[in-house]
Amino acid sequence: MAWNSLVFACMYFVLNSSVIAFPEMTETFDSNQDWKSAMTKELQNMVRCQEDRITSLEKNTKESTEQVAELQHTLNKLSDRIIQLETRVIELEAMLKEEMEMKSNTMHARELEAESNQPSYNSKSERLVNNQSRSVPVEPVAFYAYLSTHEAASSAIHHIIAFDKVITNVGNAYHPHTGTFIAPRSGLYIFTWTIAQWGTSYHVTELVVDNDNVNVIYMNPANLVVGSVTGTVVVHVNQGDDVFVRTGSGNNHGEINSNIDNRSTFAGWNII
Repeated sequence: MAWNSLVFACMYFVLNSSVIAFPEMTETFDSNQDWKSAMTKELQNMVRCQEDRITSLEKNTKESTEQVAELQHTLNKLSDRIIQLETRVIELEAMLKEEMEMKSNTMHARELEAESNQPSYNSKSERLVNNQSRSVPVEPVAFYAYLSTHEAASSAIHHIIAFDKVITNVGNAYHPHTGTFIAPRSGLYIFTWTIAQWGTSYHVTELVVDNDNVNVIYMNPANLVVGSVTGTVVVHVNQGDDVFVRTGSGNNHGEINSNIDNRSTFAGWNII
């Protein structure tokens, strides 16, 4: 080891230079062998410490080199993976572009075919009539009626209220003489009715669909207020079913009121 040679050379020089420089002290040093031995051991310890340090540095350098090599290998693998992914992205973009072009061409061809199958119209009004006939395949159903005067229901049980004044009756399915709506087709309907009450009159009223009581309302003004109460239902009705409003089986007294200021009404319409 280079350090061993250097240190021992220094020891030799120090121990022997005293003989050359100070001849008169040679005898004293030669007689003191313990001192020489101690110096030799100290220098040997210093040499071992330096050797250990050098060994540790060489080991750390080797480990660092190995880590750098491993990181470089990982970096190379990642670079290869990035190149593969970039290539795949380019392929997918090309496929997507081709698919979009095919869809666009297909839609364009369908539009051309639809245009070629469209009937020709002589005027804008003919085109509007044709569009309306296609967008409204069936005639709507709707009605609205109210009591033209007070209904003398008294304490009658299940008295059908005939809302005699008809304002709207699209489809002619409401019959004012009987107060009954007969569904012209099956579907989902909305029905709403309002009962006006004042004075000492009070009544329970029910909406009946095909003999089923689907909703009930009640009001008792107790001779204190003039008001009304409203009920609403959304219900499926089959073709030919009867729908009407009637008084309940109890809590009925006096008239069902209706005048120009506070009307009792019945309405319904088909939504699906």
